Amino acid sequence: MANKVWKARECEIKLVADPTITTAAVLDSFFSAGTAISGIMKDVTIKEPSSEVDQIDLLGQDSNSFQNAEGEEKPYGMAEISGTAILPGDEVTEIMFYPTGVAIAATHTRYRMATGTRKRPAILLNLDDGTDEVSFVLDNTWITTKEVKATGADGHMEITFTAKCLPRDFYGPEFKD
Repeated sequence: MANKVWKARECEIKLVADPTITTAAVLDSFFSAGTAISGIMKDVTIKEPSSEVDQIDLLGQDSNSFQNAEGEEKPYGMAEISGTAILPGDEVTEIMFYPTGVAIAATHTRYRMATGTRKRPAILLNLDDGTDEVSFVLDNTWITTKEVKATGADGHMEITFTAKCLPRDFYGPEFKD
């Protein structure tokens, strides 16, 4: 079996406000009505929940002359997704970053971070080449950092972000058999 090397063109990232994820269907099917942001993303990183283990040293030694010890498993930490997107020309990422906007003079919509209920979107990362497929979902995320910046005087505007979810709201990897 040859190793699969995923290409950027095979990646899809979608946002959904509030999916109900079950085992009745594959992960990407819950995002069919989602907002696709793949066309504006430049990079993405997913950190799966991880768990630390601490050593508890005990008195005495075992039959191999090692000090008696036990391992203590810690709870799993939060899952995290981070990435960089090119700032789109119009309202694309607002489902992810902002509470409901306020209409201004019937021609504009103003968004402010701390002016309402915090959004908790679900984020899908789906890699699919038509044969192989793998998906990850972070549901009920909190956007913990967001930065808008210019890449330079002759560059473009970008948004870098980090979103986190509880271990119970992380799904994946899910592979196509």
